[in-house]
Amino acid sequence: MATHGEVSEQVPKFDDDFLPELSALLGVDAAQLTKRQQEEDHKEQIKMKTGFNSHMRSEAKRLKTFVTYDTFRSWTPQDMAAAGFYFTGVKLGVQCFCCSLILFCTSLRKTPIESHRRLCPGCEFLLGKDVGNIGKYDIRVKSPEKLRGGKARYQKEEARLESFENWPFYAHGTSPRVLSAAGFVFTGNWIPFCEVFL
Repeated sequence: MATHGEVSEQVPKFDDDFLPELSALLGVDAAQLTKRQQEEDHKEQIKMKTGFNSHMRSEAKRLKTFVTYDTFRSWTPQDMAAAGFYFTGVKLGVQCFCCSLILFCTSLRKTPIESHRRLCPGCEFLLGKDVGNIGKYDIRVKSPEKLRGGKARYQKEEARLESFENWPFYAHGTSPRVLSAAGFVFTGNWIPFCEVFL
């Protein structure tokens, strides 16, 4: 099972169903041609950075990577970004920010999410686990009354620091210690909330 710390070594294949028709259409052995292409893609895949890419957690940010992507592909940039992929800039490679699955070809019969599930069923992003994905329309609203409810327990810095116990692994930047010293508590909703405790 591939998680955010592991990488799928499987090199995705072209749609083999189309090879006979493609051979007849082009007048070449499409199976041999795709085999060579897959070998080249595998060499490129080995060179690429793998592992969880916290900089690509945002679907909007992943979508922006497709600005220079060839638009004549069978998958849309929107579908690829929603499936966790971003454009690597290496050939036509797209990579999942979570499981590092790298694809150099697109399927004519399967959507990006279907291909992703088939090739890396253990991807934590696909399984709906909290990997820090920021969906394009992911807006969270919390009533201020609910946030203020139990603020008395966070008057001491130590209590505020304890609220960061489940701080997500993908949260980089300011440490929980600095945030709690500044009056922040972690509410469990990815966004630290500040109550002034001076």
